[in-house]
Amino acid sequence: MQTPDRCSPLVVSSRKSHCRAPTALTERFLPLRTMTDGEMFVVEDRAEDSGLLLRDYGRFTRLYCMNGGFHLQILPDGTVQGQRDDGDVHIVLKLKAVDRGVVVIQGTAAERYLAMSDEGRLYASPTVTDECYFLEKLEENHYNTYQPQKYQERNWYVALKKNGKPKLGPRTHIGQKAIFFLPRQLDDSGE
Repeated sequence: MQTPDRCSPLVVSSRKSHCRAPTALTERFLPLRTMTDGEMFVVEDRAEDSGLLLRDYGRFTRLYCMNGGFHLQILPDGTVQGQRDDGDVHIVLKLKAVDRGVVVIQGTAAERYLAMSDEGRLYASPTVTDECYFLEKLEENHYNTYQPQKYQERNWYVALKKNGKPKLGPRTHIGQKAIFFLPRQLDDSGE
């Protein structure tokens, strides 16, 4: 397989066009190549083929909160909270990507799914509902944030307070330590 150079088209073309040589000051405003009449480009959605964006994460994960040093814990009774004990089975989670940047978070021991209600309360649902889909975003500080997809216009986030209790969605905003989570993958033995 050839390595594409700077002038190679990124998509399939019915005809090849020529790459221009750089010009003076206006180069940054011009495209690398121009399309001519009769060219046809096909852009494919390769997310499913590549396995990079839409996949079931093969390993188990813990979500470590920047605020207070807690892991996100999902209990069988529907409670969501923080737990500092690394050995607790209820902090082992499985994240499943259902779309680009959208994940469902399952507590493996509890067999429940993280959800956020219309009041901004975190809870564990026995089944996947529309409140169980979260927008996962890698922030500049290399931590992830999780926003409920259903309430994304409200700018709420999954968050844990310093005492390990869940923080209400309406009381969260970008920049708070409570909303930043670091995914910590477990090895195959579950440790």
